[in-house]
Amino acid sequence: MAKLNVPPTKSSQLEISRSLEFAREGSDLLEQKRQILVIELMSRIDAAKRLQAEVDQKLEEAYAALRRAVLTVGSEALARGALAVALQHKLTIESHPLMGLRIPKIETQHERPGLEFGMLGSTAASDQVLKRFNEALDTIGRLAEVQTVVFRVARELKKTQRRVNALEKIFLPDYEETLAYIAGTLEERERESFIVMKMLKKRKE
Repeated sequence: MAKLNVPPTKSSQLEISRSLEFAREGSDLLEQKRQILVIELMSRIDAAKRLQAEVDQKLEEAYAALRRAVLTVGSEALARGALAVALQHKLTIESHPLMGLRIPKIETQHERPGLEFGMLGSTAASDQVLKRFNEALDTIGRLAEVQTVVFRVARELKKTQRRVNALEKIFLPDYEETLAYIAGTLEERERESFIVMKMLKKRKE
């Protein structure tokens, strides 16, 4: 703690008191924000873990479908069919506010294969490959969304924690010590003034 370099006057006392009250209110608000961010971060981390497991499962299923398709139609035929099909995949990213942050919302859209896909000699096995990888891509998009949120919330939480610590360990103690010093100095001055007035009164008598 360190006393602020201000004169011990009534005006300084009033100014420091107002600043201290404002800082305490700010500290309370920051602490509330910190708690909300912690809750949000924990829930998003849990969601990220679930989605990571889902992505692993979806990719495992997709590659299993790919292996079955290779065994069914052969790798060369499957590669020719894949090159002949040009499907559009669209990624849409929007954002919404959360405690002063911009949180992304990611959506994936896939163009459905038309008749030309079936005319290339594809089988149910190759259709499953497309379906499984599209499903995996959807889940990967959701995972990317949650991981981005985790990163941004964690970064904001760290900044908020630093501000809370600065207020609680530096700003508030310094202002409280300064306020106590000013109050003590003013009381001492009042006692000295009282003694002087008392002595003057006795001399007059």
